[in-house]
Amino acid sequence: MLPDPSEPTGDGGIERSEAVKVALVGYGTRGDVQPFVCLGAALAERGHEVRVLSPRNGSAMVRGAGLDLAELPLDVQELFAKPEAQRMLAAGRIGAFFRWLGREEKAYLHDLRAVLIEGTREAEVIVCHPLVEDRCAAIGEARGVRVIAAHFFPVLPSRAFPSPFISRRNLGPLNRTTHRAMLRMLWRLSREEVAEMRDELGLPPARRSYTTAISQGEGDALLAYSPAVFPVPSDWPPQVRSVGALTPWPELRARIGEAGVPVELESWLEQGPPPVFLGFGSMPVLDPEGLLETARSALRALGMRGVVGAGWSELPGARDELLFTLGQVDHQALLPRCAAAVHHGGSGTAHAVFAASTPGLVCSVFADQPFWGHRARVLGVGETFPFAKLDERRLTAGLDAVLDPRVAGAAKALAAQIAQEDPIGAAVSAVES
Repeated sequence: MLPDPSEPTGDGGIERSEAVKVALVGYGTRGDVQPFVCLGAALAERGHEVRVLSPRNGSAMVRGAGLDLAELPLDVQELFAKPEAQRMLAAGRIGAFFRWLGREEKAYLHDLRAVLIEGTREAEVIVCHPLVEDRCAAIGEARGVRVIAAHFFPVLPSRAFPSPFISRRNLGPLNRTTHRAMLRMLWRLSREEVAEMRDELGLPPARRSYTTAISQGEGDALLAYSPAVFPVPSDWPPQVRSVGALTPWPELRARIGEAGVPVELESWLEQGPPPVFLGFGSMPVLDPEGLLETARSALRALGMRGVVGAGWSELPGARDELLFTLGQVDHQALLPRCAAAVHHGGSGTAHAVFAASTPGLVCSVFADQPFWGHRARVLGVGETFPFAKLDERRLTAGLDAVLDPRVAGAAKALAAQIAQEDPIGAAVSAVES
């Protein structure tokens, strides 16, 4: 629900007449851009001047939302479509993938810095993706502009849990050590590039990453994931605000081309019981026909039928009693009508499944995906295993586990908690305050 544009929005909120120039910087796949489009559309409706900086793969969504666009000089969908990237991701060779990605990025880093600097030139507030937060922090420091990092999974050091990149098991007194180790490694990988950008802006090299500055109370962050799924640790600073997952409301979904369920799918849904949804978003599927056959075998064994969302993969068309395939799909319209969802576990998809009260089977590939799969297991709303291990036996057993009525009950209870959140309103308030 959008906040009332005629009223302040909580602590220090400003009225519509006090327009602010806001730059929103998305970086990555659809799930890395869509939250900024949602926030941008809400801010624009309140009268603020909004510009979204997005990779080319998110440009159509930004334009569809009616927002000003500054296009970053890369297409993440094209990068992920390269055979070497697909092989590494599908095999779970994440270290090799990031080394390869670092080499690929060098070709456009100079142009990327130029667009970041120019595209945010008039901004009074910058809200940015974690992958560009150090560069945006440099811009903010050079211009005296507030910078808010939008975090889609927990990365700040805490005594309460270990770094999601290192362990899903609570390590007690070693938890903070894992965070520090991970942040040091990430900072070593990026500080040379950040130093070059800071030099262009007339700044000396930074002594620490912006994530570390935030954890020490010297930076702002929005936690764009549900506190019902992962509560805010008590040892995080107060300017780290938990708002919830930023998802489109129906009118915005219509603008970006995802309004409801297609007529053909609607007819198919009405002809049988609730199906299983299978979709892996931006993650590559090396053997599309093999995946569909695996899905068919598992569904037959369980007496179920399925809807497959192709995402960024090229899947053979299927329209029969057992399987229905399509490209992009409105998760908010379809998932509540499904008995279970099999997905990659990206933050956006995971939260769509959580909010739909749909039991989930997370077949994770990399980054935050194993973390959200683990949270689904801990909360009793799903199960998880790596995508690289996906086969008929594991898919059948995993679906059998999440189709347990107890899992459905836990998923319904979690969705009821999420329904009480107002992520868009909270995020708008945080930007305006």
